Amino acid sequence: MASLMDSVRTFLCGCPYLKDGVFNVDYLSGKPTEYSIDSLPVDPIIKKYVDGSSVRQFVFAFGSVEPYGSDVDTNLSNSTFYEDFAAWVDEKNRNKEFPALDADRTPMEIQAQGAGFLLENTENAARYQVQCRLVYSQKGV
Repeated sequence: MASLMDSVRTFLCGCPYLKDGVFNVDYLSGKPTEYSIDSLPVDPIIKKYVDGSSVRQFVFAFGSVEPYGSDVDTNLSNSTFYEDFAAWVDEKNRNKEFPALDADRTPMEIQAQGAGFLLENTENAARYQVQCRLVYSQKGV
């Protein structure tokens, strides 16, 4: 059984806007260009049913380390990447193209919740991220 993290990572690797870079889980080295998904602490259960099934969420941050500095074009490119990424996720959601989950889980929705934002920076690199959410149903025991 694949983990939610692995399923989402594999799905996001298909984004055509990703540059050639390493795609990590819960780790960014600080060197451009790298990507990571990091799980966020939220209550996973949205709704429980008497048969034990439930509607759940997997909330994660998609982040990257990008080149950064006083060059406006470089920084605009970083912002454009996150706009394009969010639009790609929205398109996948509209087309009902979701991460592949195991047999007990059925994906219902994937969202980029807002725009990417600058989280931290150094003189030559910056970390950006956007919060995302996968909503899925899970069969009862």
